[in-house]
Amino acid sequence: MKKTFLFPTLAILGLLFIQGTTKSVSETEAELHALAPDMPANVKAVVEQKCYGCHNAASKNEKGKAKLDWDAFEATKKSKQMATMAKINETLTKGEMPPAKFLENKPEGKLSESDLATLMEWSAGKKKSK
Repeated sequence: MKKTFLFPTLAILGLLFIQGTTKSVSETEAELHALAPDMPANVKAVVEQKCYGCHNAASKNEKGKAKLDWDAFEATKKSKQMATMAKINETLTKGEMPPAKFLENKPEGKLSESDLATLMEWSAGKKKSK
């Protein structure tokens, strides 16, 4: 009687172990990139020109990097991207980005009305009508 329970129990434990193994990093990264949509070209252009300097993994601006890292943003799931986009929209609406202190030293970093509108539409989740 004990032997009849031993084999099925071991088989079930073996299956649970196989399912519980972790995926390789490359598989996980590929899945994340598949879930996250590409950023529209017009938004990417504004981000690269006006935002990326302070908000990237290699930035010396620790505060900016901690608040938003564009490199990490592109690698996250869509649900996390949507939450981050809502925070971006809120920050832009309040006029907090780029910061006034930054603009004192680099006035060319100011967002044009067009750039601001592009980021606001995108971060609100709206699709621009053509």
